[in-house]
Amino acid sequence: MRMASLIASVIAHARQESEIQLGDVIAGVHVTCLERLLPFWPSAAAFEDFVAEHCDWSEHRLTTWDRWTFEEMHPRRGMLRIPFTNWSLFLQPRRFFGKSFTQSNQLQQVYRTAEALSPNRVTTFGQVVPLITPELFLFAVVRTPDEELGKRLAASGLHVDALGQVATTELASPEKLMF
Repeated sequence: MRMASLIASVIAHARQESEIQLGDVIAGVHVTCLERLLPFWPSAAAFEDFVAEHCDWSEHRLTTWDRWTFEEMHPRRGMLRIPFTNWSLFLQPRRFFGKSFTQSNQLQQVYRTAEALSPNRVTTFGQVVPLITPELFLFAVVRTPDEELGKRLAASGLHVDALGQVATTELASPEKLMF
């Protein structure tokens, strides 16, 4: 889920938002984990159509990856010198690295639901925390009470029962999924 969250920040930045919305993270999950989640959809097109229609992100997955790669490979530069003069311009390019995003209330509520549903715990930085997989995140979107996007997700053709079974399976070594 870490990479999906980072891609969600790229999406929020592209939309010129100050907070990451639930739809941004679902689109990030689509970009980073499509192959992993395809068994729970009738087709890849159904998932892509859902992201385009309900998450407002229709950019191709590879183009979004290219955005991420470009931002990662081209660090922020601050000064541009004008040749043959003593003049310099300080530029503030529109980059997302170093930009701080907040999470929307909807997204925070879904993360709380995912944490409650997670059967797996891992230790990171000396703390025991719930492991949230992409499957568990999508299942939490559906299971979060009064979440309109969750209702739309369930109605879009997602195989919720199969997703829930995989999402809530206790893993023998959950720390192997941390990356």
